[in-house]
Amino acid sequence: MEYSETEQVVEESLEFPVMHSTVIEQIGAVEITSPYGDSVTIQETLDPLEEGKYLTSNALYTAIIGNLGETFIGRKYYDDRSGTAFGTDVDDESIVSF
Repeated sequence: MEYSETEQVVEESLEFPVMHSTVIEQIGAVEITSPYGDSVTIQETLDPLEEGKYLTSNALYTAIIGNLGETFIGRKYYDDRSGTAFGTDVDDESIVSF
């Protein structure tokens, strides 16, 4: 499934509160695909956590999203509010960003 569908799947597939083991049994095999084509299962995403229970769908969704890898975020260090990329030096001091 696409990354953007994760919240809907969580809400529609489970009744809350739900045990961590139940999440793994019911939707653990569901794959989330990154914009770059990489995929990871919900189980792989939640395995590092030691949660016993998720009280709400939002708590589970946050746990899943918070543990996705770098391929699920946009361009690293992208900033549409400045004229230069983070961590780069500006050689031309006449360039001013307002």
